[in-house]
Amino acid sequence: MRVKILLLFFVFSFLFKTDHSFDQDLGRHLKLGEIIWQTKNVPPTNLFSYTYPDFPFINSHWLFEVLVYLGQQTIGLQAVLVLKILTILLAVWLVLETIPKKQYLLLPVAFIFLHTLRERPELRPEIFSFLFTALTIYLLDKFEKTRTKLVSLLPVIQLLWVNIHIYFIIGIILQAIFLLHLSYQYLRLHPKGVKLKLLGIIFTLSVAVSLINPSGLKGVLNPFLYSTNYGYTIVENQTMFLLESINFRNPNFLFVKLASAAILLSIAVALFKKRLLIKNLLLAVFGLTLALANVRSFPYLVFISLPAILENFGTPKLTLLHKFFIVITVPLLCLESFFYLNGDYYQYTSSDNRPRLEFKESGKNALDFVLKNDLPQPVFNNFDIGSYITYRGWPKYRVFIDGRPGEYPKEFFQSVYIPMQSDPQKFKEVEQKFGFKTIIFSHTDQTPWGKAFLASIVKDPDWKIVYVDDFMIILVKNNVVASQGLALQTLSPVTYSFDSYVSYLRLSLFLAQTGNPQSAQKFAEKALSLFPKSPLGNALFGISTPNKFFW
Repeated sequence: MRVKILLLFFVFSFLFKTDHSFDQDLGRHLKLGEIIWQTKNVPPTNLFSYTYPDFPFINSHWLFEVLVYLGQQTIGLQAVLVLKILTILLAVWLVLETIPKKQYLLLPVAFIFLHTLRERPELRPEIFSFLFTALTIYLLDKFEKTRTKLVSLLPVIQLLWVNIHIYFIIGIILQAIFLLHLSYQYLRLHPKGVKLKLLGIIFTLSVAVSLINPSGLKGVLNPFLYSTNYGYTIVENQTMFLLESINFRNPNFLFVKLASAAILLSIAVALFKKRLLIKNLLLAVFGLTLALANVRSFPYLVFISLPAILENFGTPKLTLLHKFFIVITVPLLCLESFFYLNGDYYQYTSSDNRPRLEFKESGKNALDFVLKNDLPQPVFNNFDIGSYITYRGWPKYRVFIDGRPGEYPKEFFQSVYIPMQSDPQKFKEVEQKFGFKTIIFSHTDQTPWGKAFLASIVKDPDWKIVYVDDFMIILVKNNVVASQGLALQTLSPVTYSFDSYVSYLRLSLFLAQTGNPQSAQKFAEKALSLFPKSPLGNALFGISTPNKFFW
């Protein structure tokens, strides 16, 4: 019990931090939840965009959107953040409860696996997939061991799951794995036939209730077809190997590799000792396959593979080697938890997270400026910020694009969105077609086309910069605003009061990339004056003498 409590505390330590969901999709989810609740209808088209307002899409997250909207209206989003942490902790606890007592490898192995939960811990629909995955395995495990009647809850779970998150298909696959396992056991031990028959009925019901969603059969097939229309690559859908090949750094990659090695080793051990169960083989491989398929699925190493590999290893006697692993792991776990909770981890990794429960709305000040000054439309915006503009500005402001690559034609990305940022002449053609009057762009966009567009547009005499902060830049057409505008080459940190040195670093990087080295140096100096030990700050903007700036 003490080991499980310690592991849960470790998970809590890195969940207790700033939530950046508004920089992703939360704003759009809240707006859709409001629309669904008020109209009692799930919109079948992309109504937020003026480019393709009638483009059809399947909403597999509508129930999450309604729940989080109702949470905002009743208990408040701060309380919803608490519920998010409790939901993930409950999912981890359910997983740990399936692991036998006196499993002395639990602490060191779980320490490795639990690091993968640091991937995408924000308030998203998938936190319910974490919970439902863990709950499904928990009920199936208890059913196999004790024939508990609670397994009859699986169709109810599946009904909720299919309307909350697209990963509902995991529940069907997990039931199929246990069905296959019991079928094999039935061939060897006839009494297993009673369990096999009951689980077969439950599996059939779970598949049937999955059809109860706004899109029916199309909704059930959506997990297999949703990406076929993707014309835009997003990070969370890529493999860690592809991301590593383009120098994308993520500290979780190391722990996924270690977990992968542990999975393969456990299978080898179970084979050698002739105790490899088909259930454990399939669960271990299934979780591994999901994690290797894309980075958004890293946490399923914990919720699917972890119990299986520990069962593969068996419950050996406590030896000196086990004691050594435990002695090493406990202080590491405590020390790392301390670094999360005192904020040092975020300082040294140049993250604007803080060890406190709060939402970070990086686009808030920029959208306040837009709304206060009633900036003209149509708006051109980039992919990253579209959902937040929808949250704050819809229905008055419709976006050029939001953060849903599957809700626009594939050709739109390949023939319009990417080329218009890469080629200034192409932008002029699209601008003439739509008549852009305002540009709202998150300059943290790391795509090559986003960087190229920013470097070009800030020098375009037809556009005037009216707002810039550590996350956003806003420009308006010269002929619609009488004010002089901002000059990036004279921008000074004196006019800003960010609460994090990372914000000054971010602005310095943007200014340097857009050809403004003098102002970039000022912001870099300000950042390093706030935190001189910043590894990233010194690597990018090392200042060896007071008057010399190295880029």
